[in-house]
Amino acid sequence: MPKVLRKLFGSEPGPPPLPQNLLPDLVQRKPILLCLDYDGTISEIAREPRLARPVGGAVEALRAVAAHRERVTTALISGRTVRDLRAMMSIPPGIALAGVHGLQVLDTTGKIEVARGIKECREDLENARLWLDHNLPANAGFIVENKGVALALHYRQAAGPIAHYVRDSFEQFIMERTSSLWPRHGKMVLEALPKIATKATAVRTLWQRVGPEFEPVYFGDDLTDEDAFCELAADGISVLVGEPRRSAARYRVGGPADVVRMLNALAAALEALPKRNAGERS
Repeated sequence: MPKVLRKLFGSEPGPPPLPQNLLPDLVQRKPILLCLDYDGTISEIAREPRLARPVGGAVEALRAVAAHRERVTTALISGRTVRDLRAMMSIPPGIALAGVHGLQVLDTTGKIEVARGIKECREDLENARLWLDHNLPANAGFIVENKGVALALHYRQAAGPIAHYVRDSFEQFIMERTSSLWPRHGKMVLEALPKIATKATAVRTLWQRVGPEFEPVYFGDDLTDEDAFCELAADGISVLVGEPRRSAARYRVGGPADVVRMLNALAAALEALPKRNAGERS
């Protein structure tokens, strides 16, 4: 069915658009825990992971929102390491970081924690690394990202048939030859992750730290963000970033530039709050 007809008859796949005033209205009623993925959410997907940078205005918008700490706790939740996130962008003050799908957490005070149970995964991670060393064809377009507590096999630049063969073989190795890891698929990437790692766990951890009075809001684009979307199915707001697809998210925006627009609208609402509250007290 053509796209126009799908829209007319209500069968367009994926969540409906995020209402423009939803977040500005929400922050006037209660504080929020604002969580955002990095790649594909505040940065466009890059050909190589190291080339991904925040889209224009993203850092400034995050800084404007994060300045209102009494009303918004802001966090980046990514498959990247905390160290990588800090190298990719200038992190505005007051923003928490959850790296490697929540295995690393750097809170707003600068304290970093690593999830319990990582030591038990070291042997399996080393075996997975050795498998990649011995089985990846040279100069075929594969990139291995060793995150210390996880491994990522990027195959965006590899030719289709060999990319799929290696990806599937690596997935089979993880499932059959390791007990503490599981394979997680992303956009042209397969990760060997400790089973204790999910973005849902990261959201839950941050939410417990700020308190139940905060409404969680999560923006993400990838399959690895679906855990967080499911976590917030009953409580909170989840937003898929990107083209329409079936998702557990409640709403959708078109891309990182739309995320920046939503952040700017939220920042404007936050700027207006002190004036409104002052008027009410007088």
